[in-house]
Amino acid sequence: MNELTETPMKRPPLRLAFLALSCLFLHGCCTKAVPLELSSETHSKEEQATGKWSVEFEENFSSLELGSEPENLFILDGNYAVSQEENDKRLTLPGSPVGDFGLLFGPRVREKSLSLSFSFLASKKGRRVPALAAGLGGVRSYRFRLNAATGEILLFRQDVEIGKVAYQWESGAWTRVRFQALPGEGEKTRIRLKLWKRGEGEPDEWLLDQVDPNGFAGGKCALWAYPYAGTPIHFDDLKIESKAL
Repeated sequence: MNELTETPMKRPPLRLAFLALSCLFLHGCCTKAVPLELSSETHSKEEQATGKWSVEFEENFSSLELGSEPENLFILDGNYAVSQEENDKRLTLPGSPVGDFGLLFGPRVREKSLSLSFSFLASKKGRRVPALAAGLGGVRSYRFRLNAATGEILLFRQDVEIGKVAYQWESGAWTRVRFQALPGEGEKTRIRLKLWKRGEGEPDEWLLDQVDPNGFAGGKCALWAYPYAGTPIHFDDLKIESKAL
């Protein structure tokens, strides 16, 4: 006779079977969902807790032709074009001629909080250093300007300086930026800015965080580059986000 037919099948005790069924019903097969790891480029924990941001515009230039001027950017002045370093495409302003060169991009966002993030890379040459600026709400609304020569960042509203903070810029290193305008009660607007080295986690603390007594009308976003050092200035990872009030 076959050995398998001689050996009777052993059944688990009734108590063990009951415990197994209980686990299935109470815990969904006893499995646990694993949360997705957040990227270092997402908003800070504080921002995530206060509401969801919606992407209004995003461009990393990876799909654009080398030497082209992106059609989704409105170049005010300057020979901006797509360039490439190894496998990394970016928007580049050449180091010559020297001047004030800007561009507008994204939709005209109104009656919402607005957040602009981007990366930039610039370098000094001898004692000469570049400068750059970014704006929220068009060319005459809130704007910050990085003055590497003086080691500070200036905050403007309609060309009037409303704040400043010390900042030591690092030549030749990619830097990430997040710049926000958050309309509040009445006509007040909270302005926040942070910068950090690309590839590192976004800091929770803001480099600049202040309340302006004026309202925020919204509008497009802008970037300016000032190649005073005679070296190229690069931009990448442009993103505009909005949040309902």
